Order: sequence, then structure tokens, then C-alpha cells
Amino acid sequence: MLRALCYILLLTVVLLAACDENQQKSAAVLEAEAYLESQGYTSISVVEEKSLLLTKQNLADPAYTPIWQVQPLDSAQYIDKELTSVELIVQNHPLELLYNNKKTSTIVYLHHNKVIGGWSFPVSSSETLVGNVYSLDGKTGEEVKEEELSPK
Repeated sequence: MLRALCYILLLTVVLLAACDENQQKSAAVLEAEAYLESQGYTSISVVEEKSLLLTKQNLADPAYTPIWQVQPLDSAQYIDKELTSVELIVQNHPLELLYNNKKTSTIVYLHHNKVIGGWSFPVSSSETLVGNVYSLDGKTGEEVKEEELSPK
């Protein structure tokens, strides 16, 4: 009887903790997770959420050029606007096959809690970014550009 009571208590604590975790997530995080899951990815963890102001200086900075090249949007329309950046670790991403990794890091950009773009990169054992960045769906800058130019 005591053992059953302990199991029930433990189960209750776990369920409350899970519910509390979802309540603590911001609308931006929930929207980013929902978007990635709609693309077939499984969200494993939230790494970071932060606010950023997109400026002409950001767009002109060579360090950020690869990131802006993989965006499916005209980034100029978001100059001087507040964006939210949500970094999530996901599974079932196309980069897993390319890099033989089990996890991919995604950075989702949102404006007014609506997904507008983002990028991804494979998570290495050191969890540092090395090499190319890819679109949210694992395409290179060249592939994104080809899609833009191809007739629809």
C-alpha cells in the first residue's frame, strides 16, 4: 500500500513538472516548436530565446552574410524591427543524414510571434558551429537562391 502511494505521488510530481514546463514557455517558443514539428522535426530542448533588432549594419556584416543568404524572406523588410530568435535542438532533420549526427540546432526567427525564417546547423560533439549554415529545412544558400529564381 505504501509503495502504491509512493508511485502515485511520484507520478503526480512528474505530471505537475511537465505541465509547469509548458506554462513557462513563451508564446514565441511554443510557436517555434509548433512550426518545427509541422515540418516533421522533433523538438528535444530549448537552448535560448532572445530579442534582436535587425539593422542595416547586421545585414552588411560579413559574419552574418551566410545566415541572411539562407532566409526565405526579404530581410530588408524587417530592418529596424524587433525580432525574436529561438534556438532549439531537434531530431529528424535532413542535416542528420548529411552529417551523420543525431541532433540539429535550429534558430527560428519570429516577428510578432509569427515564424519568418531561421537557420540550422549540425550539432557536433563540441556543439560549436563549424562550416556552413543551412536554411531551416537544411538547404544551402545556393539552393535557397535557386528556389527563389525557379518559376512557380
